[in-house]
Amino acid sequence: MRRNLRNYFLTGLAVILPAAVTAYILWKIFAFVDGFAGKLVAQLTPYRIPGFGIAVTIVLILLVGIFATNVIGRRLLLFWEELVYRIPLVNTLYRTAKEIVETFGEERKQVFRQVVLVQFPRPGSWAVGFLVGETGEVIRNAAGRELVKVIVPHVPVPMSGFLIFLPKDEVIFLDISVEEGLRLIVSTGIIEPKNLSGSNQK
Repeated sequence: MRRNLRNYFLTGLAVILPAAVTAYILWKIFAFVDGFAGKLVAQLTPYRIPGFGIAVTIVLILLVGIFATNVIGRRLLLFWEELVYRIPLVNTLYRTAKEIVETFGEERKQVFRQVVLVQFPRPGSWAVGFLVGETGEVIRNAAGRELVKVIVPHVPVPMSGFLIFLPKDEVIFLDISVEEGLRLIVSTGIIEPKNLSGSNQK
């Protein structure tokens, strides 16, 4: 009973904490922008528009996104990140937040084709990985057999990990989506997919 309560508590915490942190950060951003925009509007007009900061924040985020996708914006973004990465502690927080956001990006999910289960780092020890594809001619000829490429990610930030080459018949394909697999890694195994049935071939 005590173990079940502990598991329930950890699962609830894993669900509530990210939402609470996200809501808190957004609330702080909205409050800051709303206060700044409210003062600006108050200087221009005798009226105060409640929630004006929310609209300004949404527009600001869209403008930043548009700016970051052009050539000049990308260069400035790289320059900014180089500065941030040189600051102790700040670089860790920034890198972690960025990698977690990028984890669920479309590009990452397209690279990961399928969630798999492999024996790693030793026989009898299982790890969740992501199928990347089949090996090229050089590795295939060197191994003398068909192999597949599997990335076994680090927990809880799956932007790095181990690239391993395995025979396809040694890979168990899980019947879950890539997003569910990423969620499993990011939550350090606390949030498990409902369907974890697998098969040796796909």
